Amino acid sequence: MRYKNKVILILISILLVSVFLGGCKKEEDKEPLSKTDFMMDTVMTIKLYDEKNEEILDKAFQRIKEIEGKMSTTIEDSDVSKINKNAGKTPVKVDDEVYKVLVRAKYFAELTDGAYEPTIGPLVDLWDIRNEGKNNKHDIPSKEDIEKALNKVDYKKLELLEDNKVFLKEEGMRLDLGGIAKGYAADEIKRILKENGVNSAIVDLGGNIYAVGSKAQDEYWKIGIQNPKGQRGSYAGIMEVKDSSVVTSGDYERYVEVDGKKYHHIIDSKTGYPSDNELSAISIIAKSSTDSDALSTALFVLGREKSEEVLKKLEGIELIYITKSDNIYISPGIKDKFNLKNDNFDLKVNKY
Repeated sequence: MRYKNKVILILISILLVSVFLGGCKKEEDKEPLSKTDFMMDTVMTIKLYDEKNEEILDKAFQRIKEIEGKMSTTIEDSDVSKINKNAGKTPVKVDDEVYKVLVRAKYFAELTDGAYEPTIGPLVDLWDIRNEGKNNKHDIPSKEDIEKALNKVDYKKLELLEDNKVFLKEEGMRLDLGGIAKGYAADEIKRILKENGVNSAIVDLGGNIYAVGSKAQDEYWKIGIQNPKGQRGSYAGIMEVKDSSVVTSGDYERYVEVDGKKYHHIIDSKTGYPSDNELSAISIIAKSSTDSDALSTALFVLGREKSEEVLKKLEGIELIYITKSDNIYISPGIKDKFNLKNDNFDLKVNKY
C-alpha cells in the first residue's frame, strides 16, 4: 500500500478536510494533540482536544492497522484477500468483524440494488484509477474488458454462510471494501476514544470525518464542505455537527483525464464506467460512519432523484448534494446547520 511520493502529496492535498476550531481557552490549551499516518491507502489524522494522551492515539492507530490487516485487498494474508483467492473454489472462514462488515455491506447492496457493490473489485482493478493507472498510463479500458469484468460483479453471488464463512461463487470475483472499511474504522476509533475518556476529538480518515463529541463549551464542530470546482480548501459551505460522521464522495477526489475527459474513481456497477449523472459531490451526515461511507458511494451513483426511494427506508440520515450545475440540495434536518459560503451556488432544501 505504498504510492510514489508525488501521489502521497496529492492525496494529502485532496483528502484532508479542514476543521474550523475556536473557543475561549488560552492559546496553548486550544492546540490539539495530533497524529498523522498513511494507512488504508490514504492520509489519516486524529486530533484530541481534551484527553491529550499519546497512548490513546497509539491505540487508535493500532486499531486502524488491525482493520486494514483484515480488510485490505492488497495485503496478501488479509481475510478479504483470502476470500478473493478462493473465489469459485471454497468458502473461507473470516474474523468476526470482517463478517460483520460484510453483512452490512450486503445489506446496503440489496437496499440500493447494487449502487453500493462489495464485489466491485474486478472493475476497480480494471480502471485502476486510485493507483493512477498501471505504469502511470491512463488508458481507458476497452468495452470488451469492461463487459468481462461486469460479468464478475454481482453481490447476489456473495454468500455469507454459517460459522463466519464467506464464499464468492465464481472464480475471478473480487471483494473490495473500499467503500465501507474506512467508515467502519472511524466508528471503531470513536468507540476507543470514548472508552478512554475522550469527549472532544476530530477523526479524519482520508476525508471520512468523525466529529467526536463537541468543541469546548458544547459548541458545534464546523466542517468545511469542499467546492468541487474550486481549489483545495475552498468551500461551498460549512456544516455544523456534534458527535456525528460526515462522509463525502465526489468526482474531484481521485480521477484521471484522458483526451480532455475526466474519469473519476466511483464506478457504476451497472455500466462498468465511472458514475455519470448530475452530481459532483455528496456528503452524508449520520451517527454511523459505516453507514455514511456505504451510502455516500451508493447515493452518488444513483443520483439525487433515485436516491429518494432509498432514503425513505432509512432514519437519521442527513445529506448534502452538490450538482454540476452549481445547485446545493440539503435535507430539511440540517437547514439551520449548513451555512453557504460561496455565492456561485444556489442553496435549496430537499423535500425529504
